[in-house]
Amino acid sequence: MKKVLVLSALLLASLSATAADEPPPGWHGSFGAGLSLSSGNSDAKSYNLSGELKYDPKTKNVVKLGVLFLRSESDGATTADKLVATVRDEYSMADRLFLYGEVGYLRDKVALLSYLISPIAGAGYKVVKTDAMTLDVTAGVGGAFEKLEAHDATSSGAFKAGEAFAWKVSPTVTLAQNASGLWKANDTGDAFYHFDVSLATSLSKLLELKLAWLLDHKTRPAFADLEKTDTSFLATVVAKF
Repeated sequence: MKKVLVLSALLLASLSATAADEPPPGWHGSFGAGLSLSSGNSDAKSYNLSGELKYDPKTKNVVKLGVLFLRSESDGATTADKLVATVRDEYSMADRLFLYGEVGYLRDKVALLSYLISPIAGAGYKVVKTDAMTLDVTAGVGGAFEKLEAHDATSSGAFKAGEAFAWKVSPTVTLAQNASGLWKANDTGDAFYHFDVSLATSLSKLLELKLAWLLDHKTRPAFADLEKTDTSFLATVVAKF
């Protein structure tokens, strides 16, 4: 008999959704966790941990920190072991134009990626900016420092472009989507692409249920027989503070 447990659904029956208040100036953020277990014809388990921290004094400068850890196993074999972290500083030059600097970090043991560190500086423009919907596009230059298992570490200049969309469908439901591409300057065929889409529903003033689908594509994996594309589906309970 197969049993499946997803912790992110445990609170659905006991909590009612309420509209989230506008966060005050200063530091605020969130922490999320999800777990899935199954047994029977196959044994599998997976969990994810995520966190976001944001400093917004409601002036021109905003600092954002984000981290995601994902691990899954099936029949004793590790099928995912990934850590993603980003630190970003944005400074508004005008109502829609902003400058930014960020450092991204990625480690993926299953893909034999020891690390990919990408410091980037660039500019962005808010194509859409309303209370219910935002759409930002960004472009920047910087570097890419990479270490693949069984390969020497490499360093290169890099270009990065991306977009971020968010739509507050209702006071309690938010749809978000992000996409980005990172290209090495000395070989633009060596690139890393990321895409994600998520739907978050408020369970209470401090809790929400978030469903997300993530896709990562690396054009030059460590070895030719490795998959270039990884996808993940996450169900997470998020606590905001």
